[in-house]
Amino acid sequence: MLLLRHASAGEKLGSPSLDRVRPLDAAGRAAARDLPAALAGFAIARILTSSHRRCLESVRQLAEARGLPVERREELAPDASLGDTKALLEELPDCALVCTHREVIERLFDGDIECEKGGAWIVERRGSRLVPATYLAPPAAAPRRGYAVAGINRRIS
Repeated sequence: MLLLRHASAGEKLGSPSLDRVRPLDAAGRAAARDLPAALAGFAIARILTSSHRRCLESVRQLAEARGLPVERREELAPDASLGDTKALLEELPDCALVCTHREVIERLFDGDIECEKGGAWIVERRGSRLVPATYLAPPAAAPRRGYAVAGINRRIS
């Protein structure tokens, strides 16, 4: 499974209702444009995302390139409960891409991992655990042929 943090969208806004509609900035739009090529080597059968605008904009071009619908899920929003997020991830196939927020990634892995805006983790299942196995730096920070890769071995229960 690919766990993607939305691309760059500037700074967080003070009002939650305004922050929901915060769009990608120029760097984020460039990263979103590069995402289909960067993930060309990955099998992706489903694309799920937080309904926040910056997440939707991060995956739109990838979904169009793959001919896949974008599934909006509140379990991926910044204020979603850990239990709801875990329950969603547990039912997804390994070939899913999930776009979410820093807060969600931090809760999933107890703050033990980091993920830059536009970065992604390859998450593996080991029994009932989700383990962040390999980090993929954002496309803008990676060579033009795809993501830069760094390995790590941590897990959540």
